[in-house]
Amino acid sequence: MVQERVGIVTVTYGNRSAYFSKLIESAVKHPNVVNIVVVCNGIEQESKTCLNKLEEENKTKLIVHDLGYNSGSAKGFKEGILRVLQEDIDFIWLLDDDNLPKSKALKLLLKSWSNYSTIKPLSLLSYRPQRKVYKDSIERKNPYLMLGTKNSFLGFNILDKLKKTKLEKQVTVESGEVAVAPYGGMFFSSKLINQIGLPDESFFLYADDHEFSYRITQNNGKIILILASELEDLETSFHLKKPKTILHTRYFSTDSKNAIYYSVRNNVYFEKNFITNRLIYFCNKFAYLIALFFIMLLYSKNFWKFKVIIKAIRDSKKFKR
Repeated sequence: MVQERVGIVTVTYGNRSAYFSKLIESAVKHPNVVNIVVVCNGIEQESKTCLNKLEEENKTKLIVHDLGYNSGSAKGFKEGILRVLQEDIDFIWLLDDDNLPKSKALKLLLKSWSNYSTIKPLSLLSYRPQRKVYKDSIERKNPYLMLGTKNSFLGFNILDKLKKTKLEKQVTVESGEVAVAPYGGMFFSSKLINQIGLPDESFFLYADDHEFSYRITQNNGKIILILASELEDLETSFHLKKPKTILHTRYFSTDSKNAIYYSVRNNVYFEKNFITNRLIYFCNKFAYLIALFFIMLLYSKNFWKFKVIIKAIRDSKKFKR
């Protein structure tokens, strides 16, 4: 039997050598991994030094693709996919630079592929415990759970607050279908790009992974989460950090104007795909912004972020891909 050849793509920026070095050192040991493309999105000298050392140690596998500036995650993964497609590979595994695969994560993806290979287009997805909503999604047989309930605004739905519906979970589940996926953990045939295209760099960052992966769902394909194929997140994204108090919002977890702006603009733009009742959507939007306004007033040093959020919402209306 011919051994499947896997190419890994990851994107890094700034100084994150403490993360990507662990990923690379783990990945190069796997016999199926023939190439690891590291896209450099404006990295600092310490990361360059670390990558040079790793490249020297792994000449046959490691490919450093330096863009020279921070182009955003969408262009970063787009360029990485294009670069790895120049190699002789069967599968592509997208990983964030802080994703550390457990020992059997890739082996289990390869083993699972044959169970779903007749589905086209198809992507398997490794499980990241920090993103528990994906597990909840397959337990509840609700592929869209991570996108919030229908007509929600940035995940907020006032109807959810007024009524708490108890959702039954399956007792045991090993895999299941989800509607969208993050880049980190997506595993697919190298031929998938011919079917759905490349990440859209006009998103820059945030929601670009959902838009890219949702093309699989839109084309009557499937994204299958494989729970046993586990990745450890070495860092927690700002939008996943738990608020310190009930009045704290996820926007208090970062002072990056770009992170706030693109997170809001792109997610508001993308969620328009799932509006079925504009009145309910408007009510959710109005309630969310009123509540956020008063919370920001209480924490006045963060009020500048509210202005960024409003601008992002306005810009989502004229955002053209």
